[in-house]
Amino acid sequence: MTRAALALVALLLAILVWPAASAAESDLAAQVERVTKAYRDGRFQDALTDARDLVQRVPGDPTARTLYGSIAEYIGEFDEALVAYAQARTLAPDHPGAQFRMGSLLVRLGAYDQALTHLDFFVTSFPWEVRWKFLNGQPEQKAEIVKSERGLEAIAQLKVDAALATPPDADCVWWYGQWLTDEGYVRLAQIVVAEATRLTTSATNRQLGERYLKVRLIDGRQISKRAEQLAIIGRQRYLRERDAAGATQLLEEAIRLEPTFPRPYLHLARIAWDRKEHASALSWLERALQVDPEHWRAHRNLAQVLVGLGRFADAEPRLRRALDLFADDPGAHLMLARALYAQGKYEEYVKETRAALQLTSTWSKQLFPEVRDFLAKHEAGDEPAGLPPAPDPRIIMGWNQD
Repeated sequence: MTRAALALVALLLAILVWPAASAAESDLAAQVERVTKAYRDGRFQDALTDARDLVQRVPGDPTARTLYGSIAEYIGEFDEALVAYAQARTLAPDHPGAQFRMGSLLVRLGAYDQALTHLDFFVTSFPWEVRWKFLNGQPEQKAEIVKSERGLEAIAQLKVDAALATPPDADCVWWYGQWLTDEGYVRLAQIVVAEATRLTTSATNRQLGERYLKVRLIDGRQISKRAEQLAIIGRQRYLRERDAAGATQLLEEAIRLEPTFPRPYLHLARIAWDRKEHASALSWLERALQVDPEHWRAHRNLAQVLVGLGRFADAEPRLRRALDLFADDPGAHLMLARALYAQGKYEEYVKETRAALQLTSTWSKQLFPEVRDFLAKHEAGDEPAGLPPAPDPRIIMGWNQD
């Protein structure tokens, strides 16, 4: 969910109030406050429960149902959200919030044509002058309107997302495909990268695109939009809110929908590792490789876990395979160097360390003095204590975050 969409939820919370003219109305206002507080405190399951109670209290209020749907969508209950939005639109066909939320969710689910119908309807809820500038104004006028109207900010981004499902000039959006990959939008990234690969005039770039699709984008295999979104929300749920139980539920549902989609397995492995459930983390990563033996990140993450457990001999082949699939990964070179040093393979340790430092010197401002110092002492015969450091610097765009 975008920042603008989150702002709309907050807006719905702000406007959903009733004057406390009676005890019943005071109780209703208290119910709204409970929803508001739970949402703002990050207790989203409690917010959803309270929102369900709220619509039972005011079954004819479309704003209450839109709020309920928005919270359900935020935590990955897409079917529940669709029903709530549809009910809100039945109660008030011209309700702009319900139109916006329905359009936003349909974009997430890949129903772009339906989504644009709802989003276009939402735009008509603004005054004529605002609509004209947004649709027909000069770029600076559009930018001004988008900046000042948070609903239109979200519309602009959602329309871009929908339009990029069929990019007109894929060579120009290759970078966007890599960004989408990092963010977890695998379906759209597949389209963008595949089109860039098809249209490029460079044989080298074509080979790079084909390889990227294979090792980063599950060889172009189609997955359901719902499974993809559940994986994204599950990851966010864990990293942002540290809600391991809620994230696990969403990720396991994504696996149920798409058993051959590796990313949910990787996220579940991360949760297990953080909880010191090492055997479970290894199991999830091994399952990821069972469904996609060529998945670069699954090899890398499994190797990283094995290094963390001191199982250097087991980690070595995984790291070599990861580097076969993507060689420009300094962190993997440093992990391999550490594993080799631990096994007494000192010449290979030097080779991998130098490869990592060479890579980082081309695109990173980090100098990694601890790596250089350990290497210098080793080569001088002044063997340092312990194992060589293996920092894991951020990789170039397109190879992160999973």
